[in-house]
Amino acid sequence: MFSALGFYPVTPATDQYVLGAPLFKKATIHLENGKTIEIKADNNSNENRYVNSLKFKGKKYSKNWLSHSELMKGTTLKFDMISQPNKDRGADEKDFPYSYSKK
Repeated sequence: MFSALGFYPVTPATDQYVLGAPLFKKATIHLENGKTIEIKADNNSNENRYVNSLKFKGKKYSKNWLSHSELMKGTTLKFDMISQPNKDRGADEKDFPYSYSKK
């Protein structure tokens, strides 16, 4: 289910979820604390299956991971989907998740 929403846990004992591509145009997660995570991918389709960009809390977000503690505060994830991979997005080492590190 996580992967279908566009993010999923990879490394146990870390606070990070790795980003993928959502399968839905819209989904809402209702958290126990009363907050919500709203996931939007308006132009998602069989053709537009790649993430071009992501807005997290209304701001451009280049990282390839999300923090559990930040998600628990409630947020909106706005995915811009395209038909070809954006090979520049998240390519900077600072954007890599812990699971991709050499630690």
